[in-house]
Amino acid sequence: MKNKLLVTTALVGGLLTGSSFAQTTVTGDLALTYNALNKKIAGGLSTRGVGRETQLNIQNKGKLNNGLDYAAGFSLEFDGTASSSGAVNTVPDQSVSNENVYIDFISGNTTFTIGVDHVQRGYAGAAPQIVNITDQMAGSGSSTTFVIGAGTSESAGVGIMQKIPQAGMTASAFYAPRAKDTGTGDMNALGATGSNSSYEIGINGVDTFGLKGLTVVAFYNHMAKSQSTFAGDIVGKQYGVGYNFGQFAIGVDKLIDENNNLAAAVATNPMGEASEGIKRSTTRIAISAAVSPTFTVALVQAKTENSGRTTATSNGDETVKAIQAGYNLGPVAVTASHNRFNNLAGRTGIVSNDDGSLSILRLTTKF
Repeated sequence: MKNKLLVTTALVGGLLTGSSFAQTTVTGDLALTYNALNKKIAGGLSTRGVGRETQLNIQNKGKLNNGLDYAAGFSLEFDGTASSSGAVNTVPDQSVSNENVYIDFISGNTTFTIGVDHVQRGYAGAAPQIVNITDQMAGSGSSTTFVIGAGTSESAGVGIMQKIPQAGMTASAFYAPRAKDTGTGDMNALGATGSNSSYEIGINGVDTFGLKGLTVVAFYNHMAKSQSTFAGDIVGKQYGVGYNFGQFAIGVDKLIDENNNLAAAVATNPMGEASEGIKRSTTRIAISAAVSPTFTVALVQAKTENSGRTTATSNGDETVKAIQAGYNLGPVAVTASHNRFNNLAGRTGIVSNDDGSLSILRLTTKF
């Protein structure tokens, strides 16, 4: 600890001289929800509750002494959840600080970035949802998730983002030394992990190719399997296209998640290799209408085909249909959604069918 302080003192005194061109801002978000979940599984399930999420954002930007621009920042997120099955780093002291941590070096339309959860990604897709149905249903036991494949863009790593104004899009590439690892202490040993390095490439386009209203999304990530008996390399693919007609908008997204279970999902073949891994293929379609400048409604459907599970009853199709509404009150926004689902997580059969509904009323504000 003593040596670390001495080095830090030398760095501060000799290298970090500050900049008269720097600008620091503090912003925040607050969301409160009322949730109602009903399931028609054996014995039934009916539960109600309040959800919450608060986030504080610290951001700094300015000029380097070599003339380049820079930006840096971090976010502190408190989502009211101590743990969540299948999520990454949900222990409170880890999940609070694993979002939007970055240092950017910027030259014109090119940004070189180092950090966690900051590089662009295809999370929102191109389908015009008021609330992200994939994100919303994941907390209810859905097999679908927006963290597809290696989850590269949610990991700690380095990347580059390139704006292409002529094409109306931004392209990006990101490398994570350890997939789904959001970083350890700056002086700590890394320790053991079952994850390899991964990479993601992608594009986000708005008014793409000069066509006003056209949205295009395409992302691909990959991580090589770390054991020979695993089903295969982990791959995530997302494609989407949408078009805004002014008052109306329509779009479709495709999310493909391969071998995300990091294990053999089906009995091995005579060569000792796994024959098939879990695969999820989700098609998400949405249409929205601006009823007024402050009120919008949307219809959304997400259908997921599950395969490669050891239990045949888990390889069925999951379908979620939703009606959504959003009302803008200026500093506060109100959104409501009612989702009906069938065969949640692909579970089919007389006993194991998981059908039901999820309703959420949400208040959000920024400051």
